Amino acid sequence: MLAYHDAVDPTEIDALHRHFGDVAFVQNHLAVDTPFLDGEHQLLTSASRRAEICYVLHRGDPKDGVLLHRKIFYPPDAYRLPTGGIHQGEAVLETLVREIAEETSFFLDLSAYNLQQKTPRADVTVVALDSFLGTVTYEMPHCSQGRIHRFATYHFLIAAPAYAIPVVDDPEEHLAGWDWQPVGALYEIAARLEQVGADYPNWGDWGKFRALSHKFVAGRMGG
Repeated sequence: MLAYHDAVDPTEIDALHRHFGDVAFVQNHLAVDTPFLDGEHQLLTSASRRAEICYVLHRGDPKDGVLLHRKIFYPPDAYRLPTGGIHQGEAVLETLVREIAEETSFFLDLSAYNLQQKTPRADVTVVALDSFLGTVTYEMPHCSQGRIHRFATYHFLIAAPAYAIPVVDDPEEHLAGWDWQPVGALYEIAARLEQVGADYPNWGDWGKFRALSHKFVAGRMGG
């Protein structure tokens, strides 16, 4: 029996499964401490955000490369799969559309899923939703706070045209750069994230948290 918690809306999960069929649902337990979840640039579970989406974007074949990014305040070379917070009152698929537009300027066409959208401009790159890869949930006891943070990541595979080049639309995203890596490299990227705290201790728990999602995607896609 799956133990849903307040980061996951069972009704929303059911609706996604109706669209995409039964997919993976993985639960994780990760003990963390300051500055993760309460320090600058690490407020993952702030009051305005209930969960996040992760988009795995490729240009024809994930084996050839999926899109990674790094933010200006991350440790050097801490590239990862892009994510975006789901605000309170915002649906998962609405977040997916918004985050892809803000971070890449691409338009995700979800007309097939009955989501009302404006017609994109002719010069905008249109991308497509290939599949819903599944959900990862986290229970994270915070040592200093003496409380448990609960969170979830919804993972989606997105197909872009071969010519697609991401361009940041929202400067508040603070993106420092992009990288393309074959899906088979995600386990290696996860291992790198798990070890980021060796050189940058304040980012250790963040790296361990981010590694879980990369291992999930690699496992789902045969990486």
